Amino acid sequence: MKMLRNGFLWALCFLAIWGIALLGLFHQPAVHPPSDMAWMWAQKDLRKLVIPNNKTLLLSPSAGCNDVEGRKPFLVIIVCSAIPNFVARHTIRNTWGQFVKINNNVKMYFMIGKTDDVNLTSRVLKESELYSDIIQEDFVDSYNNLTIKSVMLLKWVNNTCLDASYIMKTDDDMFVNIFNLINYLKKKGHTKLLLGCLISGAVPVRDKHSKWYIPDSFFTANVYPDYLSGTGYVFSTDIVPSLYQTALDMPFFYLEDVFITGICASKLKLSRENHDGFKFYKRKNNPCIFRKIITSHKMSVKDLRSMWSSIQNKTYKC
Repeated sequence: MKMLRNGFLWALCFLAIWGIALLGLFHQPAVHPPSDMAWMWAQKDLRKLVIPNNKTLLLSPSAGCNDVEGRKPFLVIIVCSAIPNFVARHTIRNTWGQFVKINNNVKMYFMIGKTDDVNLTSRVLKESELYSDIIQEDFVDSYNNLTIKSVMLLKWVNNTCLDASYIMKTDDDMFVNIFNLINYLKKKGHTKLLLGCLISGAVPVRDKHSKWYIPDSFFTANVYPDYLSGTGYVFSTDIVPSLYQTALDMPFFYLEDVFITGICASKLKLSRENHDGFKFYKRKNNPCIFRKIITSHKMSVKDLRSMWSSIQNKTYKC
C-alpha cells in the first residue's frame, strides 16, 4: 500500500513538472523593443494609419495630376517636405523646379503631413492657394513617420496619378537635374522600373543611440535587402498598385527607403537599378558636375540658388 502511495506521489510530481514545461512552451514571453521604441509597435498596422478605403487628403493640387487641359504627364516629381520648410519649397520652385514651367510633360508637387500648430497650418493653406502644388495627407508630419509619408505618396499616385509614366520621390534638401533625368528616361526608361542610388549589403544599426537604430524584434536578418536611397528614386507607375498594396500588407518599418524599395520591392521580386547620376551624399559645388548629374543631397537654400544660377550661365565653360 505504501509503495502504491509513493508511486502515485511520484506520478503527480512528474505530471506537475511536465505541465509546467508545456506551459513554458505555449506561453513564451512577448519580445518587445525598448520602451522608447514603443511607437513602432503602436503603428505596426499601416492600414490603420493610411486608411486605404477612405479619403485622407487635406489639401491637393486643383488640377490633380494632369494639367488644366487634361494632358497626361511623362514625369511627376513629388518632393517630400517638412511642414516648416517654406523657404526650401520656395527655393526649389525658383531654381531646379522652374523646369516644370517650360515643360508640360513634367509636374512637381510637395508632399506634407499635418501639424497641431495653427500658425503653420494657416501658412500652408495660403501656400497651397498660391501655388496649387501641395499634397497634404492626414498624418502627423515627423521624422518617425517618413514611411507613412511615402506610403501616402503611393496612395495618392494610385488614386490620382496612374496616367503618368514615371514618378520621382525626392526630398526638399535635394538638387534634381530634371533635364538629364528626362533624357535618360526617354532613352532607357521601361516598365517595372525602380531607379536610383543602389545600396547593397547595408547592415541594421543596433546602436540604441543612433536615429537609424533597429531592434532585433523588428528586423532579425543581419543584412538589409538591396534598396535605393530615399533621397531620390524613380519608379514607373505600372508597379504602383502592387507596391502600394504590398506596403499596406507588410508590418511597419520606419526606414522608408529600406521598406519601400527594399523589403516591399523584394517581396514583389522587382529589380532595383543603380544609376551613377543619383547620389545620397553632397557633391562638390561645381557647375560642370551639376550639369551632368541627376541628384545631389544636403543642398542648402544658398547652395541651390548658387548652383542653379551657375549652370544656367551660358558663358561658363566646362
